[in-house]
Amino acid sequence: MKPAAAILCAALALAPLAAPAQSLLDRLATAPEISESAWRDMTAGKTVVYEIDDAIYGYETYRKNSNRISIRLENGTCINGQWFMQQTAFCFDWEGGPLNCFNHKELDGDIYVVGLENGMETEDIQKVARIVDRPVFCGPALLSTLMPEAKP
Repeated sequence: MKPAAAILCAALALAPLAAPAQSLLDRLATAPEISESAWRDMTAGKTVVYEIDDAIYGYETYRKNSNRISIRLENGTCINGQWFMQQTAFCFDWEGGPLNCFNHKELDGDIYVVGLENGMETEDIQKVARIVDRPVFCGPALLSTLMPEAKP
């Protein structure tokens, strides 16, 4: 073996192996959580646009000076509810539905909402696509044209 090849082989043998890419859930496990006060500052009187797997999931309006919220799903259906903190989890009590709790986290400049079940984070991950200054409009999907800035 030529000296240059031997040096290259030795260098490669000593080089650390590349770590396998972490899943989003693994990366979010150590991401900083967003505080209640920071979330209120970001969302009061605004609509949060959520996406799952790069597709819009819903438009959630947070009322000013209140814990009342409305979410408009992509099909136009709206559900009203309220949110509150349960220790460090954000919990949403929707009319006619079960209580849903999430951790809100920031990772690489994006905001993620990670579902909780029995206090443990699940693979139910939503990404905040954007936060806009318009309220939710309920009704058929055609009304989504009233919120063009909410579209990706």
